Amino acid sequence: MSRTDALKKTEGNLLPKGYEVNHIFDIQIGDYQGTAEVDGFDPISREAIEICQSATLGVTPKRNQRRKMAADVLKLIFLKELGLITRGRVFLTSPELYTWCQQTGSWLNAARKKHGIDVELKSLPKKQRKMVRNALAKMRRKN
Repeated sequence: MSRTDALKKTEGNLLPKGYEVNHIFDIQIGDYQGTAEVDGFDPISREAIEICQSATLGVTPKRNQRRKMAADVLKLIFLKELGLITRGRVFLTSPELYTWCQQTGSWLNAARKKHGIDVELKSLPKKQRKMVRNALAKMRRKN
């Protein structure tokens, strides 16, 4: 099982029942054609969920963790603006990243609030948290 497979497996456990895992949207804007993948999608409510798994070892999340979360929020805003989803949520597994996201004065916090993108703190069972931590550590060592 690759590191990405390990992370994808745990993502499925965080999604509510009935959500499609790794849903792909086809996007057409003028002559541009592309796709956007979300971690979870409910075809009935048309809600999309992005999962930002991280293992923060300090008080302040690392730059790459903040960028990943920002990319997830912006993707959901984009899909909502296109009318492909009705609601978007980001699940965070790091309490430090969740706290950082709630800061007053953050452009990201203002954008997600304006567009109705909720951020929720979710925790995995201890065994899965260890698997995620190990997978993320391997990815960091490789980079």
